[in-house]
Amino acid sequence: MSRSQPTEAESSSGTTGAEGSATDERESFTGKRHPRVEDHRILTGEAEYVHDITPPECLHMALVRSMHAHADIVEIDASAAEDHPDCELVLTAADLKERYEPMPTGIERVETDDGVGEIVEWSLADGVARFVGEPVAAVVASDRYAAEDVADLVDVTYDPTDAVVDGMTAREDEVVVHESVGTNVVDHERIEFGDPELAFEEADRVVTGEYSWGRISGVPLETAGVVATYDPDTDSFDIDCNIQLHTLVDDTIYDTLGYDPDDVRVNVPADVGGSYGTKIAIHRYCCLAAMASRELDGTPVKFEEDRIENLQGGDVHSSDREYEIGLAVDEDGTIRGLDVWFVDDFGAFPRYPVNQVLKPLSVLSNAYEIEHASYEYDLVLTNKTAQTAYRGFGVDPHIYALEMIVEKAARELGIEPTEFRRRNLIGPEQMPYALPSGNVYDSGDYPATFDRLEEMIEAERDGGLLDPEVVEERREAGTYRGVRPTLVIEPGVSGSDWTDRQRSDRDALAERDRGEVEELPEHLRVRVEEDGSLTAFLATDSSGQGHQTLVSQLLADELEVLPSDIEVDYLDSVDAPTEYGSAASRMAVMLSGATVGVAETLIENLERLAADRWDVSTDDVAYRDGGIELIDGAESLDLDELAAIDAERDPEDRLAQASYDYDHPATAHAEFDDAFAKKLPVYPTAAFGANAPIVEVDVETGEVEILRFLTVRDCGTMLNPQIVDGQAHGGIAQGIGAALLEEFGYDADGQPQAITLFDYLLPSIDTIPEIEMEHTVTPSPYTETGAKGVGEGGMIDAPAAVAASINAALEPLDVDEPADRIPVAPDHLLGKLREAE
Repeated sequence: MSRSQPTEAESSSGTTGAEGSATDERESFTGKRHPRVEDHRILTGEAEYVHDITPPECLHMALVRSMHAHADIVEIDASAAEDHPDCELVLTAADLKERYEPMPTGIERVETDDGVGEIVEWSLADGVARFVGEPVAAVVASDRYAAEDVADLVDVTYDPTDAVVDGMTAREDEVVVHESVGTNVVDHERIEFGDPELAFEEADRVVTGEYSWGRISGVPLETAGVVATYDPDTDSFDIDCNIQLHTLVDDTIYDTLGYDPDDVRVNVPADVGGSYGTKIAIHRYCCLAAMASRELDGTPVKFEEDRIENLQGGDVHSSDREYEIGLAVDEDGTIRGLDVWFVDDFGAFPRYPVNQVLKPLSVLSNAYEIEHASYEYDLVLTNKTAQTAYRGFGVDPHIYALEMIVEKAARELGIEPTEFRRRNLIGPEQMPYALPSGNVYDSGDYPATFDRLEEMIEAERDGGLLDPEVVEERREAGTYRGVRPTLVIEPGVSGSDWTDRQRSDRDALAERDRGEVEELPEHLRVRVEEDGSLTAFLATDSSGQGHQTLVSQLLADELEVLPSDIEVDYLDSVDAPTEYGSAASRMAVMLSGATVGVAETLIENLERLAADRWDVSTDDVAYRDGGIELIDGAESLDLDELAAIDAERDPEDRLAQASYDYDHPATAHAEFDDAFAKKLPVYPTAAFGANAPIVEVDVETGEVEILRFLTVRDCGTMLNPQIVDGQAHGGIAQGIGAALLEEFGYDADGQPQAITLFDYLLPSIDTIPEIEMEHTVTPSPYTETGAKGVGEGGMIDAPAAVAASINAALEPLDVDEPADRIPVAPDHLLGKLREAE
């Protein structure tokens, strides 16, 4: 259950009713709780997912996967498999190397004391298996059941070797994952901002702490799926799949196939059953299915990942970090400096999201005013499944570790942690606020939001969950309640130029000119149909965020029509330009900017079309109520009439259509220039959430229950409050799962311990509490509509909030940092409680 309080945006604009007529007095659709247009087809079973696509004569693929974490592949005997009557094809790395290319990796070349080594990853393991679940062979058969039977007949002989599983141990290089580079530390950087050394020398006190963030993932309801068809006549591929960012990461497919981009058409259905970043890395499946189709002369080949494959070896795990963090503080509670060092265990290969070790720089000091900081990391490889992106993209563990050291510093100073936080919050008068790391917070009143959250907490102390008598009764029964407010920034609308910093000459970046920066815009098209309706075409894919709803709302307002008059469709990777796409809390901002721009362009085109028809100047016509009229009111043309007139024109000169590229909003503001030039993360919107989960800890079992989750959130102008609330609720649910339940554990031999949903524990209606949510609205000065990114906030801020409240609950027992690792599992808490005894 949840309760969402009326917001400033909602209370000032009224409630959403039925669609009215298109008149001057029309209420705006934008800012209303307009029902999602996607939901009807999903709830009625009309949505088509990639798993629903099975062309005639389609064959099915299954994979033979390594059972060893680290082993030499001595021999692959496929003879029995090939003799099976339903077997159509068996592929191994040897077959791929004859006709195809390795898969791109995030870091391909590693400089060591012995020279430069290369990391090469083929779609099937080549000579060495480096994690349990790594595909070793692919088989194709008449159906998936037969394919599984055929896969069982592939006989692989392994010579197991020692595995390295712990990220900290991996730094010692006693067992090396890739002999070609000779080290497991494949990337390292230390960046200093201001003068952290002096800040730590002059501070009254230095507080240090160590914190762990366990390996987790998004685990979307729909697993990876692909249907690939090769066309021998055109020597090209059509690939239907549910990959995320299909116009950005399609190079991982066409480069691996060895084809030009225009010869590999990647299409993503309108409906995808979640991704949260994880499906960015499913290119392996896309490539193998496409290769198989080509080897079979164009017969379609389908692959559907099952849940065990997804959890064990689906390339979907994310951040796995060990932090050592220091805070320089004065006795009056002023934070003078911050020192961050961490190891991130990326698994067996440094995939695309290696830059998620850098994204935390966009919120380096969170909501606190800290001028001096150092940030250092070791990116290491182990014999685990490779990392990919996950909601928050590495910011969530950074925020958690930072908030934990803030808690510890407050205790050592003898200052109540909430007061300590308040003393260091950035004030509204400092906005826009430039971080020492170069990013800029656009707007927000953090102290006022903190005040409102504390009012909500105080309400619970008067006869509510935190009533002193109730709290004392529960303690006598062995359960300890507590709450502590935290406030966390969600960076939004990532730039794209900085994302290849680790593949750049970092020493040369200090001299780089701002003019060398190239950002990817958001592309949008719109066309007037014969009946006067409109069709918009998105160049980005969706994973359930409601893009079609947002565009129809915004376009309806700009063109003075109804949302029901607008159909929203998607472009494939060939028809669409390369763009960043749906990630990094971008789309509300980028799509709203693109929608305003494409609407203005279409209106200009239609005014030209009507002016040509009437043989008048464009100054004599005006767009109004979904049509063009003469200024004197003598004549008018509706959209269907304009479409008919346009159909008479040369196809190359059509005007009842428009396209627009909305530039990244930070490119227009000089305050981001330094970060742009140095390839430091640029995120021009700073949404934020202040949270206070009320928790109860059972000291006999170590179990934690969240009784209620209080939250006050701000994402600037809310384009659709219903979607905003949905994104926040989903993110908070995932954050609770990360804080208390989820972890991909491995034993000492590299065997995964969570390969079913009995082992990998997801949050459910039994573990998600009532969420009491309020909103404040501080529009962004940098974006077209004042909106801020909102897609990742709950996952970024909830784990730190839950951990802080657990610390608060156990304060009476003097437990030393009970929440010093995520997840805060019952056995961990029991160990901490025993130490306190």
